[in-house]
Amino acid sequence: LLRNYTQNIDSLELVAGVTQVYHCHGSFATATCMDCKREVSGAVIKPAVLSGKIPRCQPCLEAEATNTASSQPKRGKPKPKKKKKARASNHTESDDSDNEASHPHITGLMKPGITFFGEPLSSSFDAQLWADRAEVDLLVIIGTSLKVRPVSEILAHIPHSIPQILINKTPIEHINPDIVLLGECDKIIEYLCHDLEWVLPSRIEERGQPRRKRRPEEVQSAEYPRRLGASHVWMFEGAKLPMPYARKHDPSFTRERKTKKQRLN
Repeated sequence: LLRNYTQNIDSLELVAGVTQVYHCHGSFATATCMDCKREVSGAVIKPAVLSGKIPRCQPCLEAEATNTASSQPKRGKPKPKKKKKARASNHTESDDSDNEASHPHITGLMKPGITFFGEPLSSSFDAQLWADRAEVDLLVIIGTSLKVRPVSEILAHIPHSIPQILINKTPIEHINPDIVLLGECDKIIEYLCHDLEWVLPSRIEERGQPRRKRRPEEVQSAEYPRRLGASHVWMFEGAKLPMPYARKHDPSFTRERKTKKQRLN
């Protein structure tokens, strides 16, 4: 695996053991203080997030407490307050207080390392994609609509000579991959790995028993995969595709209808 470009922000790829991951929209793996820019592991702010509290930067809070204590005035006669001259303005003093109250500054606010809506993406995405396009020899697209940037633009940057495989539950009609496998992604991956004789972890292994190769009946079906005519599209279990798309690749395509169960008297 050269690189796994993902839009997920939950870092599940890292938990699964995938190391060559690029998080296009960032992830919860890290967090950064908005004041001092100190970066910590996402595990540091996890307890506060799960408890519904605002994660704060401890060094910034300690510095604020120290500054507050040192800036307190000494006891003595209070100085008389000077009267401020009224200034002409288009807005009232209450407007200023309302604006300040609606956007108060929170010292040491810890922001997860994700890109929020409206924020610019990291410039490292273009640099990483430019480096990878010179080494990639196969592009596999799994489980996406390809409607969100910047991932939707990756195909345009890959040379046309690089083969592309789409594994998805529904077709993506604004792209034209070399191979389209439609259905439940997990089922399709299991089918491919079985044919390639790759052994995947199974539930048996999760229960402490040794890993074994899965039996054909566990990953194969008598009905699937089903090829649409002589096209590059194959249907697997769970595939959802519009009738016009199916008829485009196979004019004789008919959707199977489920028979109603007979009621018992």
